[in-house]
Parts: sequence; C-alpha cells; structure tokens
Amino acid sequence: MKSTGKKALLLGVGLVAAIVAAAQSFVIANQRRAPARSVALGMPPVGAAKASLSRQLQGVRLARKPKSVPSALEVRLAREAFASDPLAVSALPVLIQSLQGQGKAVQSRQLLTLASRLTRRDNLINAMLIDDAMAKDNPERAVTLLGQAMTVSFEVRDLYVGRMAAATVSPGALQALSPILGRNPKWAEDYWLAVLANPAAIQQAAKVRQRIAGAPWKLDKANESDLRLIVELAARGYPASAFNLAHALGLPQPPAGELLTNPGFDRQPRYAPIDWELLQTGDIGANIEAKEGALLLSSLPDASGIAARQIVHLTQPGGYRVQWNMSGLADRKDAAVKLRLSCAERGKGGTQIAPATLVEGTGSARIEVPASNCNWYWATIELDTTAGDAGVDIAIRRLSLQRAAGAAPKVAAPVS
Repeated sequence: MKSTGKKALLLGVGLVAAIVAAAQSFVIANQRRAPARSVALGMPPVGAAKASLSRQLQGVRLARKPKSVPSALEVRLAREAFASDPLAVSALPVLIQSLQGQGKAVQSRQLLTLASRLTRRDNLINAMLIDDAMAKDNPERAVTLLGQAMTVSFEVRDLYVGRMAAATVSPGALQALSPILGRNPKWAEDYWLAVLANPAAIQQAAKVRQRIAGAPWKLDKANESDLRLIVELAARGYPASAFNLAHALGLPQPPAGELLTNPGFDRQPRYAPIDWELLQTGDIGANIEAKEGALLLSSLPDASGIAARQIVHLTQPGGYRVQWNMSGLADRKDAAVKLRLSCAERGKGGTQIAPATLVEGTGSARIEVPASNCNWYWATIELDTTAGDAGVDIAIRRLSLQRAAGAAPKVAAPVS
C-alpha cells in the first residue's frame, strides 16, 4: 500500500509538475500574443504578460483619446509587472504617463531617461523621448533620436519620418539632420516624401539637401524627390532656394554673361523650373530635341498660351538683350512668338514689362526691366495663333538673354 501510495503521490506530483510546466509554457508563449489569458491564468512568469496587457490597454486608450491619462487598471498591472520583472520594459510607458498625469514632471522625465537606458527598441519610449525633446525646444536632440529610432525600428518609419519632417521646420535641426541624412539611410526617401507633404518644412529641408550634396557626404546626384522639391520650392515662392538646390545637384551653369539656363536647347531639362519647364496643353505643345539643339513648338489654330518657361535671376534694372534663331514663321504673319519677363516673387515687382517679339531667322531685341524689389523673374515663351486659321510648327535653335550694357549680373554663385 505504501509503495502504491508513494507511486500515486509521485504520479500526482509529476502530473502537477507537468501541468505547471505546461501552464508556464503557455504564459511564455502568450505573454505578448494573448497577455490577458496569461494574466488570468496567474502562473509565473506573469510579469511580462501583465506588462503587455497594460500596454495593450494603453494603446486602446490612446487611440481613442491621445491626451488621456492611464487608468487605475493600467497602472496596477504595470506596477505589478515591473515589481515581478524589472526587465518588463513595455510597462514603463504606462508608468511614465501616470507620473506625468499626476503632475510629477520631474519624476516622469527621470523614469523616461532610465527607460531609454534600459532599451532602445521600444517604439513608444522612443516616441516619448522625441516628444520630450521637442517640448524642451531641443530639435537637434529630437532629430538625433529620430535617426536612432529608425535604425532599430524600420517598421514604424511612417510615424517617425512624419515627426522628423515636422522637426525640420526648426532652424536648429539643420545641424542634426545633415550627418543623419548624409549617410543616406534606407528610410531617407520616405523622409523626403514626408517633407514634400509638409509645406512648412520644404525651405529648411532644401538647405539640408543642399548641404549633404557637398563635402563630406557628396550626395550630389538628383533623384525624383529632389526634382519634386525644386518644383515645390519654386511654386511656393522660394526661387532662390530652388536655384541653389538645382545647381548643387548638378544643373550646369550657363555661359558667362548668359542668364537663361540651356539657351542652346542641347539637353533635356531635368531641373524645371530653373531649367526649361515645357508646358503641354491641348492646343500648344513643346518639346526639346537635344540632338538638333532645338525647342520645337506646335499649335492648333486659334491657340494662345505659354509653351515653355524658366526662372531667371536679374539683379539689376535696365536693359537686357534677347537674341534668337528661329524658323517656322516665314509665311505666317498672323502668328506670334514672344519672350516675356514677369516677377516670380510673391508680393514683389511693379510695372508690367513689355515682351520681346521673336521673328523669323536670327534676331535681337531689347527688354527694359524697371527698378523694383524683385530679383527673380519668369522668362516665358508665349505662342499665339489666334489671328490665323491654321496651326504652326516652330523651331527655336537658340534663345539668349544677357545684360544689354555693362557688367553681367551675378548669377553663377549661390544666392541667399
């Protein structure tokens, strides 16, 4: 009997041990996937499960009310989790928020600092660190933290790049952003796309992009987002920034004294509108044939509009000389091609500038630019066939704009 009793006791103990082992395995397996089940079971190690459950409750709450404070249940679970498992880092954001909600800002910040030393892989802790840096008006640290966060958690890059784009607005972020983006991390393109969606950030972002195009990073090859940034800068009234960035990314300088980019039409324009922007409409078409060195214009009858344009920098009022070589209008006295200058800076400029009319063959004309507070101008090629009953096909093989007298304007150097 005693032997049978011992065997039964050992069997019972073995069964209990097996149940305990299975329960513990379940807790370990489900402490992150199903923390509520693990907590309900009550078997150790339950600290991580309580931390995960607290974190899940926090996530649901923040999704509903982003500025709310942790509930009593969240705080109790987080405290119990941390008490039983000091490495249960997912409980820390709840405790940090709880202290903040109690008005204990110093203690909350101290715990946040300690949490950052314990882990660099927790997305919510990283986000809290970034927000804390922004709250303390320290964009340099915020941007540095963003860069670190994205190196360890590429999965939440949309959250981080949005925050980084917002942080770009601060002038102090320039120093911090350059070495991070200068390494051309794999999330860089996401950052530039986020900047393009944030109008307030584009001018400062252009300074960052121009800086990393130079030494020591030498990221001076333009990609699609760079070209879009140049377009956006010009469209939002920052022609100087667009001009500087285009040249930093490889736009060739025009010949000495020449104000127009690509006056010989010998390459396809990439850096519009600092280079030629070709405006295709239903009635008017424009195309550059680089091998022929020609800008080809075509139109339907009764058409009028801008065929091509670019932004130019004119630093002095007075006379400017337009020179051209054009064919296609020999028998078309009812069609007209004009080069017009108009201020490209919002709220600046003054008197309207009379355009130069281009005629068949090689020609020259003078444009008078009145004194004003404008330094950046649209140079637009306009085509008009409204006076005739037929379309036209025109080839412009050269179009030049230079200062009519005296020294050439200073356009080669970057402009502030």
